[in-house]
Amino acid sequence: MKSLHTYLCCTWAILLAGCGPDKLVGPRENDSAPKAISDPQVTNIPGGADIRFLLPDDENLYYVRAEYELRPGVVKEARSSGYTDQLTVQGFPDTVEYEVKLYSVSRGEKQSEPVTVKIKPLTPPVKEAFQSMVVRETFGGIYVTFTNTEKANLAIGVLTTDSLGQMYEVETHYSAAEEGRFSVRGFEPQERRFALYVRDRWGNHSDTVETSLVPVFEQEINKDKFRVHNLPNDTYVQHCCGAGVQNVWDGIYNVADPVFHTKPITDNIPQWFTINMGAKAKLSRFKLYHRPTDAYVYRNGAPKRLKIFGSNEPANDGSWDSWTLLTEAESFKPSGQPVGTNTNEDIQYAGFEGEEFEFPDGLPPVQYLRVMVEETWGGVNYIYMAEMTFWGSEEE
Repeated sequence: MKSLHTYLCCTWAILLAGCGPDKLVGPRENDSAPKAISDPQVTNIPGGADIRFLLPDDENLYYVRAEYELRPGVVKEARSSGYTDQLTVQGFPDTVEYEVKLYSVSRGEKQSEPVTVKIKPLTPPVKEAFQSMVVRETFGGIYVTFTNTEKANLAIGVLTTDSLGQMYEVETHYSAAEEGRFSVRGFEPQERRFALYVRDRWGNHSDTVETSLVPVFEQEINKDKFRVHNLPNDTYVQHCCGAGVQNVWDGIYNVADPVFHTKPITDNIPQWFTINMGAKAKLSRFKLYHRPTDAYVYRNGAPKRLKIFGSNEPANDGSWDSWTLLTEAESFKPSGQPVGTNTNEDIQYAGFEGEEFEFPDGLPPVQYLRVMVEETWGGVNYIYMAEMTFWGSEEE
């Protein structure tokens, strides 16, 4: 009993000691401003800088704070803990010289005298995207490409003229893609003004570029005329989740089911299927809608590389002599993340907005399409897709 009593007393003593005043969260009684950091070293980065320094040997140090002004009246700060000898400042809109003040701060928010360093950021993402932007006419509107090496979160505003000739913002495109691209459509083939600018999450805006372009005429190919045209060596047997090939043009693409989903087979990709559009059409572009939601987009049977062939008199035996290659397309993943990791932008882009691809100029009008999937994102031996929509001009 004596040993048990001694054990319990010791245990309580340890617990009580652990609850002593020096364990309480909050400023110490002798809290005072800690010593300043020393020997700051600057490495400039796009839109900011990494700053390393020596921490003071001071028990009052709680964290290090950087204070800086992005532009007149807009003050930002960055922090690192008292155990970290570096921090990053970012959000600068230019490549000129800026001042950053570094403070050592106590738990009671008492701070040292500032240590001032000068930084000179490399080209910020908002400026890189603007300088690299290319705008050209396309079917029904404009097509925009830009570079965003840092994969920063950017917004590109697109303005055009209303019926009174006044400029208004018709679309804002959000992207963190390294090689961004998007289109704005829905316009008649008449000359109109477009203006574009870039902004980032710190409120930095680029200049505005203006251009006058004539969108190319097109119309959505009428899916009401589409029919299944199964050929002997096509892959069209449905595995699950829909009625078959006809799900490719049923107008339902924002849900996981129904979709066209082939059976897993012993033969590997490629797999293909045939569509009878019901009339001849000269094609300008198409959209591929992946099976939406994170469980399916850019995974498993989602198409990665495709070819589309056209014909007006396809051979009944399924041979390829009567088919002409119209275009090749490769699926694009905005985030660039590996298979198995999707961002919200990935899911929105492929599953709900649809991946868009253009046909080359000068193609003949065709009535039959043969869609070949040469590679899937998951490397599996089946394919699935929610919808395909085609644009161009139908033959009378």
